[in-house]
Amino acid sequence: MSYNFLDNKTTLIEGVEFILGRYPYYDRDSLSDNKYTNTKYSIQMILESIKTISNIIKEEDILKIVIFDALIGNSDRHHSNWGITQTKQILKLKNGEILGYGIKLSPLYDNGSSLCSYINESDIGTILKDKMKYESIINTKSKSAIGWNNIRPVRHFELVQNLKNEYYKETVDFVKKINEKITEQSIDNILNDFDDEIISKNIKKLLKKFIIDRKNRIIEIYNLESGE
Repeated sequence: MSYNFLDNKTTLIEGVEFILGRYPYYDRDSLSDNKYTNTKYSIQMILESIKTISNIIKEEDILKIVIFDALIGNSDRHHSNWGITQTKQILKLKNGEILGYGIKLSPLYDNGSSLCSYINESDIGTILKDKMKYESIINTKSKSAIGWNNIRPVRHFELVQNLKNEYYKETVDFVKKINEKITEQSIDNILNDFDDEIISKNIKKLLKKFIIDRKNRIIEIYNLESGE
């Protein structure tokens, strides 16, 4: 976790700049280009927008973001909550040196609208006992800011199902990695680093169940076995 992943050599280009490069009439407020292409903010729009740097940023890099958001329940991956970093580099050539730029997908940032961030602690006991209320935070009300084709918002696990259907080869290894790395023990190791005065025992209990259940739904969609 870092408060700032940039330094004096590195700048961030937000995703919206690439979208505007491909869809110049894209509206930041409605997250769509209603004027000409009638295209909404979606996985397809993002992939189309980064084609100019597709030799550096691969499709699977973007698809991993969507799956990660499904894991943590992030509802706010709008066009300015992902980006590309550009780092100044000195490139050595036979005839000397020139200034160049290294480009890569930025670390994920602004993940605040995830991990039950809107749940009041006083409601946790009821949520854990009430299957319908718990299902609402896991699935019913769990929606992605990134749509699919011209449909948005889309529930996270519907989006994962679409990825499995259309981009299985590009995403299955990442899902397997999630299955391997996200365990009750690994979650406990992270949560136990925080004093109970910072993250209460009730919140820790909810977060652990929340992440494990979301992981299990993702691996079920991919027809994997838990712990595979």
